[in-house]
Amino acid sequence: MTALISVLPDHVANQIAAGEVVQRPASVVKELLENSIDAGATKITLSLTGAGKTAIVVTDNGSGMNAADAELCFRRHATSKISSAEDLFNLNTRGFRGEAMASIAAVAHVQLKTNTAGSEMGTSLKLEDGKITANLPYPGPQGSIVEVRNLFYNVPARRKFLKNDRIELRHCIDEFHRVALVHSDIEWVLKSDEKVLFHLMPENSRRRISAIFGRKFDEKLVPISEDTNVVKVTGFVLKPEFAKKKRGEQFFFVNGRFIKSPYLHNALREAFEEVLSAEHHPGYFLFLEVDPNGLDVNIHPTKTEVKFEDERAIYAVLRSAARHAIGQFNVAPAIDFNSEVSFSVPPMPKGHIPPQPKIRVNPNFNPFEPDNGISRPQLRTPDEQYERIKTEKLLNTNPELEVPALSNSAEQFWSEEDQINLSEQMPKVLAWGKYMVTVLGSKLLLIDTKQAQIRVQFDQIWSKLQGASVASQQLLFPATMQITPADALLLEEYASAFAVTGFDWNLSADRSSVEIVGAPVVLAAEEAPGAMERFMDELSNMEDVSESKLLKAFALELATKSAIGTVNKEAMEHLREQLFSSANPSIGPNGKKIITELQQEDLV
Repeated sequence: MTALISVLPDHVANQIAAGEVVQRPASVVKELLENSIDAGATKITLSLTGAGKTAIVVTDNGSGMNAADAELCFRRHATSKISSAEDLFNLNTRGFRGEAMASIAAVAHVQLKTNTAGSEMGTSLKLEDGKITANLPYPGPQGSIVEVRNLFYNVPARRKFLKNDRIELRHCIDEFHRVALVHSDIEWVLKSDEKVLFHLMPENSRRRISAIFGRKFDEKLVPISEDTNVVKVTGFVLKPEFAKKKRGEQFFFVNGRFIKSPYLHNALREAFEEVLSAEHHPGYFLFLEVDPNGLDVNIHPTKTEVKFEDERAIYAVLRSAARHAIGQFNVAPAIDFNSEVSFSVPPMPKGHIPPQPKIRVNPNFNPFEPDNGISRPQLRTPDEQYERIKTEKLLNTNPELEVPALSNSAEQFWSEEDQINLSEQMPKVLAWGKYMVTVLGSKLLLIDTKQAQIRVQFDQIWSKLQGASVASQQLLFPATMQITPADALLLEEYASAFAVTGFDWNLSADRSSVEIVGAPVVLAAEEAPGAMERFMDELSNMEDVSESKLLKAFALELATKSAIGTVNKEAMEHLREQLFSSANPSIGPNGKKIITELQQEDLV
């Protein structure tokens, strides 16, 4: 009988393993940069061609490898980081699985050039389909150069699922940020198609954050520091006024490793709950140090998910440290009850001597002289007050305020105005908090007032924008906005798309800021930077950018801005009719639910 189970060939097994480790060019960037860090490099250069799909080259001045280690590093589960299972719970390096280089070599053309200190000749290896095709001497300096070309050339099904160059480049830059932020003592260089995007010199964490996200980012940071037996927390949180509705700058690092943790993110949300609305997300750069024995990083191939032994205690410490930082640096608005405002005298100019106050006195005033016929109001004496009360029969002399006697007949008791007219038509819609309540057939409808306004406004704006660009107005005082190199590439690539929406801008020489000289006529001048920043976020998340999509994003921005959420009775009925005439009244353009239906049986 023929066996049904067979052992897969090595190249097939490597390709399957590569599917877990190498998902896109950014996965290769992450693994190669971490290897250079573990090699003790003080300068690392990352060069990308075609957003990494064509070529990824990482150059470092680390310890390098000898000829034997260079060949072994491409073997599966070959690693210098661990030697036993116990080492998995005492990790101080970035990589340890021994799968990265083997997985990369299985789906790309790879060349490794490496040399060690004191060796005149190093090693140069070329690999294809995970097999070494060339082994030559390399007369280079200490360190390593890894070239990864034609990613997924032998797995076309994987390659066709890659996104366009802009999105793949953004993912590569995200991975670069994650390693550059936590290793601020290393000099980093990032190039894309021979254009330098970042050149970061060794510096402290605060300067490194500003170097990546813009020079004015420093004023947004609030330092945080807490040292306990469970965890040591350092880093920065962003001031509440710089929070975004979309998740922006949110970085957790545990023992020098970037992680994703919704659980710990919720601790920051709780810390900011009194100063942030539910739809905003706090920003943070937090570095956590825990005992490696209480941390398991071996639960996912990408090593971005970890498990803590005492996660509840870490949660509590993190929340408390964030709240302490907010209060200590007066981020939240507060009233100082200990200060006396009346004594807050502003300082006088230098050399200014205040004049001596003068008092005016009437020398002819005599309090014992008669008043010369001037009448002054005088109070009644107690006897006069008693006589007045005794002689007046009714204190209330106004006949309009007299209380009539109750009638014995109910019909006579109620006036015509008080009678309930059941024949009068009831209103079509009633206000109930943030909802409008109305009846449609046999259904009771709860309508979110603000979302209904957004839907109606969006439909009206979108009908006007179709087939026409937005008029622009020149700003009397141009607004300056700090941007990152990735944002600069985005603006240059889609300059025509921004022009359609009415924005006119000039990029600075160092590509670190943009001057907005023109804005859509429907926006106020002070609203232009915020609107442009939100458009850039929308554009960066779009896979296929088109003029129609950008105009829809613009229409949604205006509709959301104009929605007030509260309306009077007449406006509610008008809004109801407008909403029901919409092509899609149940769901808003932002994907949020507008109408909740209730049947009669739901109320029983």
